[in-house]
Amino acid sequence: MVWDVSFTCDVCGKKKGDSNHWWMFTLGDVDCCDEGQPRQRFTLLPWNFAESRNSEMHHLCGRGCAMQAMERFMTNQRIERETSAVA
Repeated sequence: MVWDVSFTCDVCGKKKGDSNHWWMFTLGDVDCCDEGQPRQRFTLLPWNFAESRNSEMHHLCGRGCAMQAMERFMTNQRIERETSAVA
Protein backbone atom coordinates (compact mmCIF):
# COMPACT_ATOMS: atom_id res chain seq x y z
CA MET A 1 0.00 0.00 0.00
CA VAL A 2 1.29 3.45 -0.89
CA TRP A 3 0.47 6.48 1.25
CA ASP A 4 -0.05 9.80 -0.51
CA VAL A 5 1.45 12.46 1.74
CA SER A 6 0.99 16.13 0.92
CA PHE A 7 2.67 19.10 2.55
CA THR A 8 1.52 22.68 3.00
CA CYS A 9 3.70 25.70 3.76
CA ASP A 10 3.06 26.79 7.36
CA VAL A 11 3.57 30.44 6.42
CA CYS A 12 1.68 31.00 3.14
CA GLY A 13 -0.39 27.84 2.69
CA LYS A 14 1.13 26.79 -0.66
CA LYS A 15 0.95 23.05 -1.44
CA LYS A 16 4.23 21.24 -2.11
CA GLY A 17 4.76 20.15 -5.69
CA ASP A 18 7.82 18.58 -7.26
CA SER A 19 10.13 21.53 -6.59
CA ASN A 20 12.89 21.01 -4.06
CA HIS A 21 13.20 24.55 -2.67
CA TRP A 22 11.41 23.59 0.52
CA TRP A 23 12.78 23.87 4.06
CA MET A 24 11.60 22.65 7.45
CA PHE A 25 11.84 24.05 10.94
CA THR A 26 11.16 22.88 14.41
CA LEU A 27 10.68 24.74 17.68
CA GLY A 28 12.12 23.47 20.91
CA ASP A 29 12.49 24.43 24.53
CA VAL A 30 15.70 26.04 25.80
CA ASP A 31 16.78 26.43 29.40
CA CYS A 32 17.85 30.08 29.60
CA CYS A 33 19.61 31.57 32.56
CA ASP A 34 18.84 35.19 31.76
CA GLU A 35 15.57 36.69 32.96
CA GLY A 36 13.25 37.73 30.14
CA GLN A 37 15.03 35.80 27.40
CA PRO A 38 13.03 33.60 24.99
CA ARG A 39 12.77 30.02 26.13
CA GLN A 40 12.37 28.51 22.68
CA ARG A 41 14.74 27.78 19.84
CA PHE A 42 14.05 27.90 16.09
CA THR A 43 15.92 25.26 14.08
CA LEU A 44 15.89 25.54 10.28
CA LEU A 45 16.66 22.40 8.27
CA PRO A 46 16.92 21.58 4.57
CA TRP A 47 14.04 19.49 3.22
CA ASN A 48 14.28 15.80 4.05
CA PHE A 49 11.31 13.68 3.02
CA ALA A 50 11.73 11.11 5.80
CA GLU A 51 12.00 13.76 8.52
CA SER A 52 9.28 15.95 6.97
CA ARG A 53 6.64 13.50 8.20
CA ASN A 54 7.68 14.10 11.83
CA SER A 55 4.72 15.74 13.57
CA GLU A 56 7.03 18.31 15.20
CA MET A 57 8.29 19.63 11.85
CA HIS A 58 6.86 22.71 10.18
CA HIS A 59 7.10 23.11 6.41
CA LEU A 60 8.28 26.11 4.41
CA CYS A 61 7.94 26.50 0.63
CA GLY A 62 11.15 28.45 0.11
CA ARG A 63 13.57 31.11 1.24
CA GLY A 64 10.97 33.89 1.50
CA CYS A 65 8.69 31.94 3.82
CA ALA A 66 11.69 30.69 5.81
CA MET A 67 12.73 34.31 6.39
CA GLN A 68 9.16 35.27 7.34
CA ALA A 69 8.97 32.38 9.81
CA MET A 70 12.27 33.42 11.42
CA GLU A 71 11.11 37.05 11.63
CA ARG A 72 7.83 36.03 13.27
CA PHE A 73 9.70 33.83 15.72
CA MET A 74 12.11 36.63 16.60
CA THR A 75 9.26 39.10 17.04
CA ASN A 76 6.82 37.08 19.12
CA GLN A 77 8.00 33.43 19.31
CA ARG A 78 4.97 32.32 17.28
CA ILE A 79 4.67 31.11 13.72
CA GLU A 80 1.15 31.44 12.37
CA ARG A 81 -0.17 31.32 8.84
CA GLU A 82 -1.68 34.60 7.73
CA THR A 83 -5.42 34.20 7.42
CA SER A 84 -5.49 36.52 4.39
CA ALA A 85 -2.92 34.44 2.44
CA VAL A 86 -4.09 32.96 -0.84
CA ALA A 87 -2.71 29.50 -1.71
